[in-house]
Amino acid sequence: MGHMPRLALLTSPTDPDPSVASLAFLGALGATGWKVQHFRSWACPLTSRPIGPITGLPGRHLDAWLMSPSVCRSVFTRGARQTDLALVEGSLEFAPIARVNDQAAGLACGRSGEIPGPIAPLLEILDLPAIAVLDCLANEPLSLPLIPRQADAVLLDGVRDRHHFEQLKQLIEQRSGAPVVAGLEALPAVRAGLAGWPAGRPVPRDLLEPLIRSFLNTVDWGLVSRLAKSREFPAPDQAGLEVPAWLLTSGERRFRVAYAQDEAFGGYFPDTLEALELLGAELVEFSPLRSEALPRGVDLVMIGCGFPDHHAAQLSANISMMAELQAHVCKGQRIYAEGGGAAYLGRSMQIGAQVFPGAGILPIDARLVDETGWPQPVERQLTSDSWLARSGTVVRGYRSGRWNLLPAPNPHDCPSRFGFLSTEPDIVFRSEAIGSLVHLHLSALTNVVTGFASHHKLRSTRLNSVSR
Repeated sequence: MGHMPRLALLTSPTDPDPSVASLAFLGALGATGWKVQHFRSWACPLTSRPIGPITGLPGRHLDAWLMSPSVCRSVFTRGARQTDLALVEGSLEFAPIARVNDQAAGLACGRSGEIPGPIAPLLEILDLPAIAVLDCLANEPLSLPLIPRQADAVLLDGVRDRHHFEQLKQLIEQRSGAPVVAGLEALPAVRAGLAGWPAGRPVPRDLLEPLIRSFLNTVDWGLVSRLAKSREFPAPDQAGLEVPAWLLTSGERRFRVAYAQDEAFGGYFPDTLEALELLGAELVEFSPLRSEALPRGVDLVMIGCGFPDHHAAQLSANISMMAELQAHVCKGQRIYAEGGGAAYLGRSMQIGAQVFPGAGILPIDARLVDETGWPQPVERQLTSDSWLARSGTVVRGYRSGRWNLLPAPNPHDCPSRFGFLSTEPDIVFRSEAIGSLVHLHLSALTNVVTGFASHHKLRSTRLNSVSR
């Protein structure tokens, strides 16, 4: 047990992700010298991209639907232990489900009435003091916004000016007893600019600075600090990521993982990369946009989600990299790609009326169907054995709504060496390459993440046995 400063920020399911209040809060914390780690309450790597430039740390992810309580505590502890404050942002309802139709939402909720994504289970698992963001944009000067029962304090979002803030602050504290930590002005031009800003892109400073100044004008840092330190942290379970002992044998060459990182790709859960390092991986970056070759001695290539549709012409023109990826698979080596990465590995990328050549590895044509397609929670049971996992394994994740994968097999391919790994056409393989529209948080899937290292370890063991 110990004091790990932490707060929950309760936002509305209709707020952007991250919310305007969160951007202001994080920017003000950074401007005041706080080292803060931001977590979101559901796992989608792309929507955390705006966080890094503000906090100096990559945005992280918690998800009580994907992760057991022990994994949640372990992931949280790894991310928060070297910071002054951990801020967990989320809604008491799940925004992505609110944005899909009722039938899809019902199918996504899983078994036993589980609902993906809300922050409420994390409040209990991590014993989080909570600040509720209250929408004041539509309130009369002396009206009292509804305060969630889970809130320990409130943040007033959308006050007209300092006088309006003081009026509401006095009213709320007198009638509810909930302290007010800060207020944020309406700033309609800034909000309009943020509403039109592409999802997943860093927020420009000319939109961020007015938010920070407004927040700093009213914030009570003493209250923020007392609230963040008000509770002891539940001791994390010792297990964390359970790794088979045979994967951690010493004296072997570390397996090298090349992961795509550039303007087109780069959506990874930080915990996934850390889990691979725990399994003995040496991580090296490469760029499908600019690199002519893969790093030397690579055992596994990872291409995370991103926006290949924004760079399709440049990606298709880099024939050297496509040849490198094809040669990697031909040598029996592995590739794993998600979202836009899976689309890039196909035979073509169809973007509107234009068709761009893909890397030609996966037996699919990828079609962009919705530029803003929101990830939806899904559960998949794998129907074939692969290095990812055995047939019958059930995985949960968030399916990209931007792409569809249409079968496009090569007539010369052996039918047993390609196909889909589930009954839904969103996890596809060919030889040792796997592409998935379902984003998986590998720290929550021990039986899956160990597969990323096992091929190298087993091959090393066989080679060592032969050499003896």
